[in-house]
Amino acid sequence: MYITARKKDTSKLTATMTLQTLKQQIDQGALPFMYLVTGTETALIQKAHRLFSSIIDPAEQEMNQASYDFAEVGIDPILADYLSAPFFGDHRLVLVENPTFLTAGSKLNADQEKAFLSAIERPVPGNLLVLFADDATLDKRKKVTKAVMKEAELLDLPALNERQTKQAIQQFLQQRQVTMDNAAEAELLLRTQASYSKVLAELPKLLAYAKESQTIDLAGVMGLVPKESTAQAFDLADLVLKGQKGAALELYHDLIKNGEVPLRLNALLLGQFRLLLQVAGSQGSDQEVGQLLKVHPYRVKLARQSLGRYQPTKIRAGFLSILDMEIQMKSKTVDPVFLFEEFMVNF
Repeated sequence: MYITARKKDTSKLTATMTLQTLKQQIDQGALPFMYLVTGTETALIQKAHRLFSSIIDPAEQEMNQASYDFAEVGIDPILADYLSAPFFGDHRLVLVENPTFLTAGSKLNADQEKAFLSAIERPVPGNLLVLFADDATLDKRKKVTKAVMKEAELLDLPALNERQTKQAIQQFLQQRQVTMDNAAEAELLLRTQASYSKVLAELPKLLAYAKESQTIDLAGVMGLVPKESTAQAFDLADLVLKGQKGAALELYHDLIKNGEVPLRLNALLLGQFRLLLQVAGSQGSDQEVGQLLKVHPYRVKLARQSLGRYQPTKIRAGFLSILDMEIQMKSKTVDPVFLFEEFMVNF
């Protein structure tokens, strides 16, 4: 049996709240009545879902566990479920995705807000409410958001940095007695932009590839792991800045043949040049700058490496030319491939 209680002074705990801490709370049977889960690392958020679900006995989950998307159902069914007593069990678990009422873009009406605040101020014993939100969009000035952040246990699951992703890969492979050479690891990180969630999604294929040799090599990664669109945009921007017109045009044509839409490809290229300019004017660690710009720290690292090779004036000129190309794509009936070819010739 778990004990749910109002949140006490947890200022020290919230600074270090992790999935391990959550598991300890579950194992010890002492849980707060509400959690606010933030972060962008999909794999960790999915693990949090599994941990929360473990609170309810599998035989009782159909009756005492519910998941809602606030953007689809609104607050009324969520409150009705959360305020109901557990059905033939000790606990009821209510999981809520997209609680946009905590952001500037959405709000509850006066009666709904009053009902929600009353529910979290006087929680039903044994019931747990878990809100999964994006911290970057929370409006921390709103009364309802302030109340949630005051009463809830805060669990933040940000994107893992490159070092943490490498450690996770090594631990995953060691548990399965498989090795990966340095070249393969570097290429895997490049193709997934060092996203832990994306790496995790690709590892089963690589394990199958290494079933006999127990080794993942560069050929396996290059043959099985597709490049993320951001990685492709980085490659294209690098060729543009190097002035390698033939190679840039060849890659551009290949991407179009593989289904990339010219306007989207142009937007990716524009975004890469914008990132280079933003990173050039920023200070702090890759992690800090990544959080500020809302991009993965690995992209900041790659951008800084590029800035060591190219003059900011050239990057700025490229950005303006690509921006002009986008305007022409949207306003004229000119072949976008021709526009890119013209850009490469002139640049």
